[in-house]
Amino acid sequence: VSLAKMVGYTPTSPRAPKADVDVQINNASGTSITMNKGTVFTTTVDETSYQYVNNADITITPVNGVYKFSSIPLYEGTLVTFKYTADSTDVDQRFVIPSVSADTSTLKVSVQNSASDTTTSTYTLATGITSINATSKVYFLQEMEDGKFEVYFGDDVLGNKLDDGNIVILEYIVSNKDEANGASSFTLSGSIGGYSDVTLTTVSSAQGGAEAQTK
Repeated sequence: VSLAKMVGYTPTSPRAPKADVDVQINNASGTSITMNKGTVFTTTVDETSYQYVNNADITITPVNGVYKFSSIPLYEGTLVTFKYTADSTDVDQRFVIPSVSADTSTLKVSVQNSASDTTTSTYTLATGITSINATSKVYFLQEMEDGKFEVYFGDDVLGNKLDDGNIVILEYIVSNKDEANGASSFTLSGSIGGYSDVTLTTVSSAQGGAEAQTK
């Protein structure tokens, strides 16, 4: 891990299987419908039940009276939110993703100004330093010695530095990795925009679930 970091390489975390589905809402009305992030779908692989979730809010408007979400990516696992409050007086503070089964490709990082100011900014993963300046809202990612991943931020030279009291919000999917590869039939759990009568069509079966990179 240390050698990889020295050459700017981040090992791959576990990967959640991903499927793409079309979701048509039946008997719907209104100007738009939103599928909230974390909407749960269920499936069965080798007689074991798994859940899949979407990883972003998606809003559609009807086309010729038809409400259809097209090719929505679903990831196997559970959507988790973990928060830290930035404190520069804590010299040992680290913003760690607590699960070794987290898929960092699904990670969303945002920073809330404070407990009393809910203004929130989205930070993007830094992929190089040439385009980063002191105000860039970016985060960096590195693997720790125990296989978990750590998020860290800039120093007001390369990337915006956190202020004390900022709330770091980490959202990510914890997966069973390759166990649910091959899932091809999904059922909505709950509702979308208040509607539970839906027609699901699988565009592509689940694939890509994998263990973390080992070497």
